[in-house]
Amino acid sequence: MTAAPSTLTAEELRAELANLFDRAGGPLIITHRGTTLGSFPDNTVRAAIAAQRSGTDVVEVDVIRSLDGVYYLFHNGYEEKHFLSGTDLRTLASAEIDERSFQWQGERGTLRPARLTDLLEALPDTWLNIDRSWFYWPELLDLLTEHGAARRVLLKSPPEAAALAALAAHDTPFLYYPIVTTPEQFAEVRRVEGVNLVGAEVLASTPADPYAEPAAVAALAEEFPLVQVNALNLENGARLYLGHDDEAAILDGPDAGWGPLVRSGATAIQTDWPHLLRDYLVQQGLRTAG
Repeated sequence: MTAAPSTLTAEELRAELANLFDRAGGPLIITHRGTTLGSFPDNTVRAAIAAQRSGTDVVEVDVIRSLDGVYYLFHNGYEEKHFLSGTDLRTLASAEIDERSFQWQGERGTLRPARLTDLLEALPDTWLNIDRSWFYWPELLDLLTEHGAARRVLLKSPPEAAALAALAAHDTPFLYYPIVTTPEQFAEVRRVEGVNLVGAEVLASTPADPYAEPAAVAALAEEFPLVQVNALNLENGARLYLGHDDEAAILDGPDAGWGPLVRSGATAIQTDWPHLLRDYLVQQGLRTAG
């Protein structure tokens, strides 16, 4: 697929992001793989709808590609969990993927993997953070451009040279932020010309890490609108921001888990519990109830 040349400018897309922040009126809530409760598996259209109705600002999704070039919402490596089969979906043609069915809590095996285009069409106004997808740039960027999604898509990746080169060379100046652990990594990204850089996702697993210091996070936020920290509790047990996370917020109280993230100076928090995080932000006077 070769997309038509984009007429969008970097300034126009940054203005769309500014409008998103204006509507939020406080830290953005980014929901990890959608709201995955009950019969709603992650990385599905129904989970994205649930996140939207739970008060999120942005839905984060992962993307894979079938052997014949069709893009699906899925995080590779979770095939056994979701389908009771270890077969890597990326090794299958789209017709085979379409026959897979989720085996998930209340779900009775009737829900099929969703194509990325299904999500774009089902929620045409919802902001998306497309995470694991950089392996497929620039072809995926062509698809997003063709579907007119650039005004509501945030892209991120590790600061890998190949991904940054593909992004910089593309006609559409997608909003982008890297996943970084040090200011030096971020500085390397800044040196890449042609990237519409709007901030960073910062990680800090120990107090000795550079972004564990709120001043370092605040310095980024003074210059860039989107500085994200994570409240996620991943299956691999990684400490994404000093152990301040959703589990602490749920079990020990929201100020124990989400309070330090808010006070870090970040402007966006990724969570698996958007409705509860939103309630906390409202209680703290950082968001309005509406």
